[in-house]
Amino acid sequence: MDLHPQNIIDDALAELRSQHNDCKISFAGANFLKEDEIDAMCMEVLKLYPEGIDILINNAGFNEVCLLEDCSMELWHRMIAVHLTSSFMLTKWALPLMKKKGWGRIVNTSSQMGLISTPGKVPYGCAKSGLIALAKGAALEGAEYGVTCNAICPGFVETDLLKIQIGKMASEKQISYEIARDQWFAGSNPTKKPVSVEQVAALVGFLCSEEAASITGSAHSIDGGYTAR
Repeated sequence: MDLHPQNIIDDALAELRSQHNDCKISFAGANFLKEDEIDAMCMEVLKLYPEGIDILINNAGFNEVCLLEDCSMELWHRMIAVHLTSSFMLTKWALPLMKKKGWGRIVNTSSQMGLISTPGKVPYGCAKSGLIALAKGAALEGAEYGVTCNAICPGFVETDLLKIQIGKMASEKQISYEIARDQWFAGSNPTKKPVSVEQVAALVGFLCSEEAASITGSAHSIDGGYTAR
């Protein structure tokens, strides 16, 4: 799933191909709110890789903050569909092929909100908790076949999604983005620093390595100490 326009996707593919010209790089898209499009995407990937893929990263997601009594059913269904149902469907498709090959890695991008909660995050937290449960179940079913499945639980990573929230905070307080950013991380992560995208990628890379073959069914926090309190 990618919500960017096609030219952005094409630019990303071109950059990846220029950096990794020894790899086969392809794109298959789907609207993760539509189960038939997810099925079609799986079939498209299977045409490219008839034996299935080696690694699956379930990383689709979005976030909206609302109190429980204000949460619409539309938001609830959308949250569960994009985060959890799509990951279930992709894992259901990929796992049997990985088992047949005798090797595979699956990583679900959960969140610190999959381990704890804060007001306004009920739908998001339920979806992210479900991803941890999905990882545990898939790990047990793939364990004797060389397939691992884990969840990562990032804290506040300075992604475009978080930048929007910080921007709203800056607007509400009538302060600069930079000041709002400093206040945000000073009041959230004990390290007072954001988790970097590179740090999250490195954790995922390790979980997909042979050295991590005995790490499976686990939820791994990478949150600057947020959930330790």
